[in-house]
Amino acid sequence: MRRFLLLFPLILGGIIHAQITVTKSTFPAPGDTLFTIFAQNVADSLLMGNVGGPQVWDFSTLSGLNKQQQIFVSPTLGNDAAQFPEATMLSVVNDQEQYYKSSDTKVEALGFGGENPFFPAPLLVKYTKRPVIRRAPLTFIQTTFSDSEFKIDFSSSIIPDTLLAGLPIKPDSFRIEFVSSDRGLMDAYGTLKLGSKTFPVLREKVENITETKLKVKVLGAWIDPSIFLGGGGIPGGFGNFLGRDTTYTFNFYSNDRKEVIVSSNYNVANEFLSVEFVDLDPYASSAVNTSWPAVSIYPNPVIDKLYISAETGISGRFFTTISDVSGRVIYFDASEWNGRDKKEVDTSRLSPGTYFLQVMDQYNKSALSAKFVK
Repeated sequence: MRRFLLLFPLILGGIIHAQITVTKSTFPAPGDTLFTIFAQNVADSLLMGNVGGPQVWDFSTLSGLNKQQQIFVSPTLGNDAAQFPEATMLSVVNDQEQYYKSSDTKVEALGFGGENPFFPAPLLVKYTKRPVIRRAPLTFIQTTFSDSEFKIDFSSSIIPDTLLAGLPIKPDSFRIEFVSSDRGLMDAYGTLKLGSKTFPVLREKVENITETKLKVKVLGAWIDPSIFLGGGGIPGGFGNFLGRDTTYTFNFYSNDRKEVIVSSNYNVANEFLSVEFVDLDPYASSAVNTSWPAVSIYPNPVIDKLYISAETGISGRFFTTISDVSGRVIYFDASEWNGRDKKEVDTSRLSPGTYFLQVMDQYNKSALSAKFVK
């Protein structure tokens, strides 16, 4: 009996801590600005700990200079508001309008595109499967899930011959599908120290699977081109830019902030990739980037050649598209980017007017946008 009495405060304390609940009050709303910082070279500052709780995560030394802002406004301010009648808010991210629908239990993305008073956007894209970016209520040992899918179609006439290598016929059109699936579990709870602040938090571990697929249009039907090749992979050309990737994310939520307190990403080998965390001093002196990583284009206006470079340097396989003001894709390329190398785009055949450039990696994990004039 004495032993039970000694353990009872510990059991009661655990029950109390386990009652942490993140409610819909943390959902962003028009008029909100979320402040975060992005960093990549801070793996030593992050120890994820075990499942369960109560736990203490000491991220007090976490720091970074890449400040970000996500601004939420009324969807009526968007240039493409009429295309998203269900939208309850609009945010500006990576020089794009992103439309969202908020309810009592979730915030889901509807699509992106358009041009508004803040930034231009190169495409109008509606999700065929809507990703859930926030949900409520969140409690300990709760499962979460979200599926996402969108497609971009373009004519084969704008595809370089090098990307058509390995295809036995030249299709009428191409479609790139970006698909992702998130499966998570609210697996831990406790307190998190960030800077001089302490937050009661729930931790979510999420497995994120992303896949980039290619479809071709032949005789009016969209089909998988691998059937031409006996069910095998697509060699060379497009085949180098298609595939599947898996990452893991630890998200720390608190009912005290609308931002996710900390969101840390790892690959399948448990190697640290990046972290984004709430900026507790958003007005401190530092450059603010509303579009990370920053991309610059020149000259603008353009004549015959357009040059693209990322100020922070990016590497990997990327899709590059140029669309006109109607949203029609008139240029497409898939190529390797290495560090700070600049990319050259032939614009000699473009008619005078306004154009939108977009660069996406093969798993749609980063998107760069810019507007230029010829």
